[in-house]
Amino acid sequence: MMEESEAQPVGEPAKEDKAGISLRALFEYKDLLVIALFVVIYRNVAHELRTGWTLIDSYYSHGFLIPFISLYFVWRERTALATLARIPSAWGYLWLFGATFMLFAGDFLGFGVITHLSLIPMITGALLLTHGAGRTRRIWFPIAFLFFMIPIPASITQSFALKLKLLATEAAVQLANLFTLPIVREGSYVHFGGDSLLVGEVCGGLRSLIALLALGALMAYISKTHWAARLLLFFPVAPMVAVLTNVLRIFSLCVVGYFYGSTVAAGTFHDVSGILIFVVAFICFFSLEGLLRKIVPAKEAKEATP
Repeated sequence: MMEESEAQPVGEPAKEDKAGISLRALFEYKDLLVIALFVVIYRNVAHELRTGWTLIDSYYSHGFLIPFISLYFVWRERTALATLARIPSAWGYLWLFGATFMLFAGDFLGFGVITHLSLIPMITGALLLTHGAGRTRRIWFPIAFLFFMIPIPASITQSFALKLKLLATEAAVQLANLFTLPIVREGSYVHFGGDSLLVGEVCGGLRSLIALLALGALMAYISKTHWAARLLLFFPVAPMVAVLTNVLRIFSLCVVGYFYGSTVAAGTFHDVSGILIFVVAFICFFSLEGLLRKIVPAKEAKEATP
């Protein structure tokens, strides 16, 4: 007597979730232990980073986005990672030793940025020990990109921020004078008629510079251009775009202040202009990347062109 059974039709492979296959090939139970250790070791660091991101007039208000962007790029590489053999590398111990030294040195010296930066070599070392060099090398950018979420201490940025602010303010005033507007600068103040406008730290340009450097790194990574063009997008294009858009912002504040008064310029228009400079910066980045893609495309793109 024959038993009935459900047979898979010949030529039709079982349908499985590709994402599920990739994840099962990537992760083992011991990875959960590594993640738990990270949570325990870096819980104070995570709190300090969050505090730095949420400070009033923080230069790192974009810090919340960085880990999610990194995770997205790791997720995008999941299929390629699953094809690479999991061969643990002893080089991970060297990275872990360096990260541990940074962790204790930063804590002992009371210099938090060293402790925060130790997160990057610690992740690298853990990945080398658990997943190997091949997989770690594949996701080098998501790991390195975490650098942009770590706030630089005010003791380092204060002097540079002041110089950048004065430079942008002077350039904006000179631009206004070209349009025959009788505006003069005195330190951080801009005078027009009997009124004046104070250019604060937020308008100095350091916040946009840091955020646009992160954007420049992102654009350079995903760009389909030659490697030299990618470097150009990150440096010096990103700093130049940041400075120029900030000059335009201060210039627009001066113009609005001259015609409508400093109260109007420092009010809603101040907040709107902060958003607009990023819109202009995005347009500049995407336009330049598109131009570079046509002029110096990536080698693979050239070979694919008939």
